[in-house]
Amino acid sequence: MAMDQLIERIAKAPNATKVGGLVAFVVAVTALNGLVTGIPRLGDSIMDVESKIERADADQRRLDGDLIEKTAIANNLNQFRREKELLEQRLAEALAELPEEKNLDELLQLFQDRAAKAGLEITSIEPQGAVSEGFYAKIPMPMAVNGSFHEIATFFDAIGRLRRIVNVSNISMDTPKDTKGRVVVNAKFLATTFMFVKDAPAPKAAPAKGKKR
Repeated sequence: MAMDQLIERIAKAPNATKVGGLVAFVVAVTALNGLVTGIPRLGDSIMDVESKIERADADQRRLDGDLIEKTAIANNLNQFRREKELLEQRLAEALAELPEEKNLDELLQLFQDRAAKAGLEITSIEPQGAVSEGFYAKIPMPMAVNGSFHEIATFFDAIGRLRRIVNVSNISMDTPKDTKGRVVVNAKFLATTFMFVKDAPAPKAAPAKGKKR
């Protein structure tokens, strides 16, 4: 029934019926208006819930990613520590072989100890100035010792076993003599040790060769 027809019927009805019909009409219109105006509010609520769900999902994905990353780091932490300890050990070994300082007093004491164990005598040792070779420098030390062939060979072997690099070259032996059934000689040689040069200049690049015409 159209709205105009409904209003016309209420107008033609008796007074009591008019009042009742009018009340019913107002209630119906109010209810319909509330229903119509309530639909958008319900839609807004659904959109808000969906937006919150999307944000929660995004936060959960981020937290899951952080958890995976931190778990991987925790699992590899021991491996990182072992690698760090290994690198520090290798650095210490390298510095022992090629120290940053001359440390000649310590090296000369080692020479004396090894000579005493070998049974020979160091008659002279003359450390020279360092000679730069780029990132390292060599320190020549002419030496002379007195002992048997076996003792000298034992001394050279002990020097070669030192943690610090020491090369022995230019060996010469003379004036052998028999001392209580033991042949003793005077041996001269050059002992060379090395040190790391911390601020060595970078090597220059070789000049490019021009093309021959």
